[in-house]
Amino acid sequence: MKHELVLLAGKIDWDWIDGEIAPLYSKNGRPGIATRFMIGLLLLKHIYALSDEGACDR
Repeated sequence: MKHELVLLAGKIDWDWIDGEIAPLYSKNGRPGIATRFMIGLLLLKHIYALSDEGACDR
C-alpha cells in the first residue's frame, strides 16, 4: 500500500471528478466506463510514456 501509484490515487478527489463528469454521461444506451478507470489509464500512459497497446499489455 506504499506504492507510489497507490499513494497518488489516495490524493485524487475521485468523488469531485465523478461529480464533474457525471452530467456528460448519457442515461440511454450502454453504461459508461468508470471515470476512475479511464483517468487511471490516462495517468499510467502519461507517467510511463506508454501507448494504448503498451498500457493494455502492462
